[in-house]
Amino acid sequence: MLVCDKCGAGINEGSKFCPQCGDPVTEADRVTVPVTESQVANVEISFGQSSSPNFNKAVEICKNIPSYSVTGEGKLAQHKLSLPITEVDLIVNLFDLVGSWKSSQMLINGHAATKKDLTYFGVGCYRSRQKAYKPEQFCFGEKEYEANIWGCKRLNMPVNEWGGGWLDHGQFDKSGVWHFDKNRIKHELELTLKENELCPVLDRKRVLETLEKLPDSINPKKDVNWQYRTSLEEINGEYKEVAVGVKPIIKKINRYVIGGFKPSWEISESETRSSNEHVIKVNLQLEDEAPKQRKPASQKKKSNPSSTIWLVIGAIVVLYLLFK
Repeated sequence: MLVCDKCGAGINEGSKFCPQCGDPVTEADRVTVPVTESQVANVEISFGQSSSPNFNKAVEICKNIPSYSVTGEGKLAQHKLSLPITEVDLIVNLFDLVGSWKSSQMLINGHAATKKDLTYFGVGCYRSRQKAYKPEQFCFGEKEYEANIWGCKRLNMPVNEWGGGWLDHGQFDKSGVWHFDKNRIKHELELTLKENELCPVLDRKRVLETLEKLPDSINPKKDVNWQYRTSLEEINGEYKEVAVGVKPIIKKINRYVIGGFKPSWEISESETRSSNEHVIKVNLQLEDEAPKQRKPASQKKKSNPSSTIWLVIGAIVVLYLLFK
């Protein structure tokens, strides 16, 4: 993290202004990498004259920002500035000073916005990303339950090693090959992409290209990157392990990630001990081929050891009385 040479506050990598005092980032703040921006949302803040003690502080911050302007005079004066949303910490601090005034307004890409738009959804997640030890890894998930191939964990479509979720969007054919329903997956991606569209690093194009790169069909018998997801089913009075979907090998799933960065995740011991032993052994019976009732194995009828012991004792007593 950079350090402001004016007030000593921490500055996130990529910011052009100090979030506390608004001072422009310079070489004195130890900037080593030039900042480039593309398709980043623009935030505009405006406010009028106020008797609040925060007014002078807000004006002092604004004076450091090149886009700052004042129109009108006296009580009719209007103060206005614009910043890229990547300066979210500065924007939040400034809006905390002026946001409660009737004369204040915040627009994001020309649309009225609230502080929640800056602290929640994709922008709030972006703030956490910029403070993370490994920002890129942060987006792909640092833990196993967050692991994703899209580059955004807020899309809520992780690749769980036990399967489920969006991995269930599809069906088996009669040969046991799984076919993804990519249209449905794309529909769900589009919904969450819209919710988080203000995130400066969320790349919609890359997310959809990742979906295209994902195989249309998967045969776990041949593809070492996938396994069958199974369930214990009752078929014709017997419990059998039946394939109900597919699940990825988490350590290998980053092969579908687009770009030079390949994420890695903290894997639980249970996953590292898993093997492909069920790839061939599972029953690939389809739902329309036999009735299935999903019951836990504990409900399967078992013999009662105590009943067996009493039957043996009873038989001994009968034999004793017969031959006495």
